[in-house]
Amino acid sequence: MHERFSDRARHAMALANLEAGNLGHNFLAPDHIMLGLIAEGECVATQALRLLDVDLDRVRERVAAQMEKPSANSGFGTRAQTSQTKEVIATAITEARQFGHRYVGTEHLILALLHQPDGAPARVLREQGVELARLREKVLAMMPSKMDPAHDLTHSRHGDFEWVHQQELAKAFRSQKFWHTMILAVDAANRLGDGEVEPHHLLLALLRDESSQVAKLLNSKGVTADLVRDKVSNGAVAAH
Repeated sequence: MHERFSDRARHAMALANLEAGNLGHNFLAPDHIMLGLIAEGECVATQALRLLDVDLDRVRERVAAQMEKPSANSGFGTRAQTSQTKEVIATAITEARQFGHRYVGTEHLILALLHQPDGAPARVLREQGVELARLREKVLAMMPSKMDPAHDLTHSRHGDFEWVHQQELAKAFRSQKFWHTMILAVDAANRLGDGEVEPHHLLLALLRDESSQVAKLLNSKGVTADLVRDKVSNGAVAAH
């Protein structure tokens, strides 16, 4: 199940299993994954939460307090995953694909936990002002400037060369404005009900920033966000 996980993500899952054992649980739940991520400590997930001023010790305390009472037969070794845990892992894989990553990292796991609004990790993080969209934006902002050195590239289809290429792209796209534009493009695609980001979504994103030179130039030629949106909605933009 974890062959696509980064080194830190695998370590966090191993720590989650250990946390379950320490708590006397014979199952692995999303709550344990949250505790495992915090125990890992220096992964992308915890760094992103710290940037959002999250008190990780408080999160650990609050999540642990809401967990089930210990089982008399907790046993040893790897614990069975609950259906919620399997859902978290599946969602983390989806998040990784949406980021264009060939690995599942701790950043994808923490986002997946927030996808379960009724789960203890999501509830506790919301208490500290963390919402899914806000955390995803913070992770995106971290990507250009910090690549997790513990990401495992063993299973990358194209080997190390692809990773070097991605690193060069990351250096080129350090601008916060670039990532803000990408977020707006994804938002435009979502609002239009499109499954993928197309060039016209990028155009809409550029036009939404009316203070930019691109928007001013296009506006002077009569090209506005409303005009493009109307054309798209009326089917004037052909999908490729």
